[in-house]
Amino acid sequence: MNGQKEIVEFFESRGLLINFIETEKSTASSQEAASVIGCRIDEIAKSIVFDVEGKAALILLEGDKKVDIEKLEKALGSKVKKADPSFIVQKTGFEAGGVAPVVKENMQIFIDKGVMKHEFVWISAGSRTAVIKLDTKGLDKALNAEIISISC
Repeated sequence: MNGQKEIVEFFESRGLLINFIETEKSTASSQEAASVIGCRIDEIAKSIVFDVEGKAALILLEGDKKVDIEKLEKALGSKVKKADPSFIVQKTGFEAGGVAPVVKENMQIFIDKGVMKHEFVWISAGSRTAVIKLDTKGLDKALNAEIISISC
């Protein structure tokens, strides 16, 4: 699933889509996205991809937070490293800065508890210039994701 239309339809069909915005300005970083949208940086839910012994794990967390690697390794029971750009494209179908949490292959997805405290969040819509606003109620089920405390 690489197209913006497919991503929008995925969330729309699950009753989570609130809004879609495509802009000429970059939304690749949490700060850029918050500035373009006019929201707080913690309302951005960024997708971070990790290499877990050749397999990918995707973490969705608030834009102003970082992944606690020790917590992630404990949750996975394995050593991890931040994925490089080619690994991200290969495993998700998206470029870094535009990774939507709807991925093309079976991978583990974790949502940090902080994301779920929001009524809605903004995520990448599969490009570095498009975002979608989602209702967080049911987001974990839609993504088949586990909610854990993984930020620092």
